[in-house]
Amino acid sequence: MAVTSPKNVKESKVENADRSWIARPILSSEFTDDPTLEDVYVGLLKQKKDISRAIKSISAVLPGFRHLKRCSSNKLLLTPVNTRELAKEDSSVEYTLTEERLKEVLNERGFNLSLLEENFQILRVPSRAARTKVQAARSSKIWPVNFHPDPSIERLIDGSVFTEHQLDTIGRYMRVAVDAARLEAVGDSNCNGSAVIVDPEDGRILAVAASRIDQHPMWHAATLAVDLVAKLQGGGAWKLDGNTVESDSSGRNKDGSTKMCEQTDKCGPYLCTGYWAFSSKEPCPLCAMALLHSRVSRIFYGVPNENTGVLGSRTILHAVPGLNHRYQVWSGVLEQECRQVLREIESRNID
Repeated sequence: MAVTSPKNVKESKVENADRSWIARPILSSEFTDDPTLEDVYVGLLKQKKDISRAIKSISAVLPGFRHLKRCSSNKLLLTPVNTRELAKEDSSVEYTLTEERLKEVLNERGFNLSLLEENFQILRVPSRAARTKVQAARSSKIWPVNFHPDPSIERLIDGSVFTEHQLDTIGRYMRVAVDAARLEAVGDSNCNGSAVIVDPEDGRILAVAASRIDQHPMWHAATLAVDLVAKLQGGGAWKLDGNTVESDSSGRNKDGSTKMCEQTDKCGPYLCTGYWAFSSKEPCPLCAMALLHSRVSRIFYGVPNENTGVLGSRTILHAVPGLNHRYQVWSGVLEQECRQVLREIESRNID
């Protein structure tokens, strides 16, 4: 059977010390890239006693660099070398500022050039604010920074967003996905494996699906799982026969009608609002978009999909500008087990 319906996960007796995997958050490059640098003019203060006065003055006449300290030792940040703001004529075109022109501007705006040595320096400093503690540490090795960490981002990075109990539970859900893939997954080199959709509010597994693209080109694991959730709500796009679906009445009322969501936020126009999805392999574009359109809140996967994975390998879909929904994504859950089962089922691939 490729798909089964709701059931509860039995408690595992595996101790925390036995966990061999780490859930790694898949974040936008703005949280992981090294600092980008830009050329700036720096003035050398003649006397350190003038630091406070110089900072106040330069901040008034040439504001900017809010992500950086305006002074490091006796070096005073003045302005980027390439700028639009200080162009003499067309400010819409990036302008390479000469030292002579910069001195003219400073004089015109009332900055006391006598505080500085005659010649300016050109240095490279971070061009944008750090988003994480790691980025801030890297940037501060180049120039002192102003940085206020975002606690929610730092919890994602250091793993403290999950308790040990939650991590054990995440592992148990992924183990269900591993078993489903081993039992019946048939895919190809672009997409294979299994998917599990869970309601984190009560711990119910709402759908378990294995890829069956040998029967239908759209029957990827995630699309089958989403369709099963739709069936629990009285919908569903595909007629799945007994060979591909096994239903469990725990998702339905006693009279056989669909058991509708009990909480208001589950009764919106989207199928999987607030649900978590587990995938043995990184979702391909079709799977990732199915999960996005159904509004899952979190996705966990085991191993990368180097060919077509769009949640970390080929791109980071949930970081694309303009999306009307973003889920959070983690990789590496039961990575060894997922990798092993994908090797086992590779012989079934249709390509």
